[in-house]
Amino acid sequence: MKKLISVCVLLFCFVLISAQSKEQVKKPVTQQKKGQVKKTVTQQNKGQVKKPVTPQSKVQVKKQVVPCEWQKNEVDPFTGVTAKTTNWEVVGYNTSMDATINNGVKGDYKFSISENIQKKDTSYMLWIKTSTSQSLCFNKDSKILIKSGETILTIDLLGGVLCGRNITSNGILDTKTRKFLVRHSIDLIRIQFYSDDNTLINVDLKDADKYVKLESDYFIRTFRCFE
Repeated sequence: MKKLISVCVLLFCFVLISAQSKEQVKKPVTQQKKGQVKKTVTQQNKGQVKKPVTPQSKVQVKKQVVPCEWQKNEVDPFTGVTAKTTNWEVVGYNTSMDATINNGVKGDYKFSISENIQKKDTSYMLWIKTSTSQSLCFNKDSKILIKSGETILTIDLLGGVLCGRNITSNGILDTKTRKFLVRHSIDLIRIQFYSDDNTLINVDLKDADKYVKLESDYFIRTFRCFE
């Protein structure tokens, strides 16, 4: 009988010890794993997704905004006409004296655009200033031809007969021309000069090589100044 009691006591003690050891094993393993999984996965993933995406896109948008510079931006106190004129900008140049390139006319070609607002009427002008290696003329038959794809726009130059190595003229930019130019880049610009003996001389500007260059997005950039 004593042996039976002692055996029962031993069995009871063994059950208690085994139960305690199971609790010790369960607690540290499950809690630590849960904590490790939550911290490493959820916190790191959130940080990787949120931080780098939105700030970079905002910076890129801001860099694209360029303020316009004006040669003239004022209201005439006598006529009430609001006049805006952009600065002169080199739209094309030719650095070759080769007679096969632009008739050997070396020089640069600057454009400027003006807007005049008088009451409800608004008009636009394209101004051209050329500095060339030989004397040329703008006359009543002079034109600027602008080619974009299959479309060719013609702008008649005004101002009578002007001759020299540095000459200036202008032409009217109508609504249809402006709407097209603000949406399309330029492939080629032809400027029709005349010599002293009234001979037609064509100078073509294009983005072709190191000798002849053209700023193909000039009108797209410039017309945004008036929006």
